Amino acid sequence: MNHLEIESKFDATDEQVVPDLVGVGVAASVFAPAEMVLTATYYDTDRLALAATGATLRRRTGGADDGWHLKLPVATGEKLEVQRPLGRSDTPPAALTALLRAVTRTDALVPVASLVTRRVARRLLDDEGRVLVEIADDRVTGERLGVGETVSWREVEVELVDGDRDSFAAVAAAMSAAGFVPATGSSKVGRVLGTSPAAVGRVRRRTPVVEVLDAGRRAAVRSLLTADPLLRVDRAGAAAGMRAAIHRLRAALATSGQVMPRGPEEPVLAELGWLDDVVAALDQVDTVRPRLRATVGTEPRELVLGPVVRRIDRQLSAARKEALASVLDALDSTRYLELLAALEEETAGEGTPGIRAGDVLPALAERNIRRAERRLGRLRRAQSDQERRRQLAGARRAVERARYVEDLRPGASSAAVLDEAAGLLAELEASTRSQVVLRMLAVQAQLAGESAFTFGRLHGLEDLRAHLLRHRLNLARKGLKRARTK
Repeated sequence: MNHLEIESKFDATDEQVVPDLVGVGVAASVFAPAEMVLTATYYDTDRLALAATGATLRRRTGGADDGWHLKLPVATGEKLEVQRPLGRSDTPPAALTALLRAVTRTDALVPVASLVTRRVARRLLDDEGRVLVEIADDRVTGERLGVGETVSWREVEVELVDGDRDSFAAVAAAMSAAGFVPATGSSKVGRVLGTSPAAVGRVRRRTPVVEVLDAGRRAAVRSLLTADPLLRVDRAGAAAGMRAAIHRLRAALATSGQVMPRGPEEPVLAELGWLDDVVAALDQVDTVRPRLRATVGTEPRELVLGPVVRRIDRQLSAARKEALASVLDALDSTRYLELLAALEEETAGEGTPGIRAGDVLPALAERNIRRAERRLGRLRRAQSDQERRRQLAGARRAVERARYVEDLRPGASSAAVLDEAAGLLAELEASTRSQVVLRMLAVQAQLAGESAFTFGRLHGLEDLRAHLLRHRLNLARKGLKRARTK
């Protein structure tokens, strides 16, 4: 079973009292507090690889959801929880360890911490008896196994149940107003182990550029490892997330090569290109299908001739099944695992401690923004569909590299324009792919004796959208030039 967990955690002292939250938002009553004792053993590798990506794996007893719980970070305050039955064995289920193959690789998962949580749970209900959120008042004692030291604390979790996000936000705000402060860590086991996903530190002018580039690369690798298990469980949007991580990694490696040219990153860049091609097929289907359905839904009935939606669903469902199988095969391949190992071995360079970020990044940003401008100009001048697709791919790579360098420089003036250009390029890619699919569907409809009129009309609408997107991209190109010359 998979469950999206949306929660906020607050640190609490022994003296603090959880406020009466009736009347907050649409909360009409509180279900009588339930007390329980939860005992959990957490698993990780010896090098705490799961903790480094923000994932947790535990075997828990007590409460209403005994079992194995794998939690995968999705966004700030959001985790996808994959559950399996408790069973009799204390060996993690293969169904869960398979999802962590990219993170653990050849390392074994072993018990690393144990937690005992004494929980008082309150449920806020609306006037119809629907559970909006659960307030869990936890007193926790945790031990890092093999060390023998224990740590104890109190925290309060606010978790969304059947309410909406507005209800959740209102309760979280009420907790803050009552003096509860956001928890210092995103997970209980992270507090016991003293770990949390590392963040890129603040870049200062005197910071060695090698440190900045290595930190950026490591963060990009973490993004890839975070996206991997979400793709394996086929979570909506996971393919797009994986591609974003790949693009950032390619930008990170290419940027390091601009500062300290070396040979080893070239094969890695080529392998990232292979991985992007595999995942792109799934991402494109997931983008095109809802896009076409939404467009058909806005068309007047008299202009939708034949089983248009049924053909879209049938053809793209088959294409998605094939694309997903290819992705999963790639993620389980030796080639992919060797790529991950190579990524962890990459460094920005050695023996250059005297080169400071402030001496390099401004000029590097200027060079990459100019490159992005040129690529966008080539896209504007492209005439044939084939040339446009080629220039579109080049423009996306150039803009992503420029964005990456700007992200290394907080407060950079071109960041907003580059973000806009990246969004427009992604939209243009979706429109271009939609036109290819619509031509295919039109041919199939005609061969089946159906009307191809609607597919032709949708193709025309997409062609118009692409034209408008290219116009907006040209404006973004001019905006980059203005931001660069300020």
